[in-house]
Amino acid sequence: MSDQHVYLEEVFSSIQGEGIFVGVRQVFVRFYGCNLRCSYCDTSETRAGNPVICRVWRGCEPGRFSETLENPLGVDIVADLIRDLWSPSTRHVSLTGGEPLLQSRFIRRLGERVEMPFYLETNSTLPGAAVDVAGVIDVAACDIKLEESGVEDDHGVLFKRSLETIEIFNDSDCLVFAKIMILPKTTVATIMPAVTSIAEINPEIPLVLQPVTPHRSNPERLIEMMDAAGRYLRDVRVIPQTQRVLGVL
Repeated sequence: MSDQHVYLEEVFSSIQGEGIFVGVRQVFVRFYGCNLRCSYCDTSETRAGNPVICRVWRGCEPGRFSETLENPLGVDIVADLIRDLWSPSTRHVSLTGGEPLLQSRFIRRLGERVEMPFYLETNSTLPGAAVDVAGVIDVAACDIKLEESGVEDDHGVLFKRSLETIEIFNDSDCLVFAKIMILPKTTVATIMPAVTSIAEINPEIPLVLQPVTPHRSNPERLIEMMDAAGRYLRDVRVIPQTQRVLGVL
């Protein structure tokens, strides 16, 4: 896709349910397409192909959208949608997916037209694209995929790219935090390579340990992971997906 047009799944205003800005109002722009296949993906509908329409939601409840627009959408149309959905309590424009960095040229162009702060949610495996957009991103939520996440690609390569991406955003003016999905078979041993690598970049980078839903969490195991990570990083948090509890998009 060009820097002027993009395929989107949906655009809506809601409450951020994950990460260190949980509870904050955002306008969400969900991009189509992803370069990974994770076993726990909750937006698998954005993986392949190009959607004919983009849904625009005027409320926060799932299943209620107010209009559809024909894809691909021009950058000015997306900018107008963001301004239209912005409210007095809104803090960021959340660029989510799918994988937004697949459309880095469009994001950079959108950043030239929209003055609101950009919050990027990324799988962190496209460092070249991260360089392209770093100048327009205010908050970068960077996933680090563990080997047990079920990605089909070479995990060692993905891990190296993730660290490169985190370092790129850390060196820019944006606020960056890392997120690790905690699966039933995740242990202290499997998170520590990521923990120590993040600390080598910057021990001040917050780390979120996010239990994968709908699996039942083991509090003792989570606390053990927090303590192990806390020896290297100054800000370690366990934050589940709260949008399911709130019943919002």
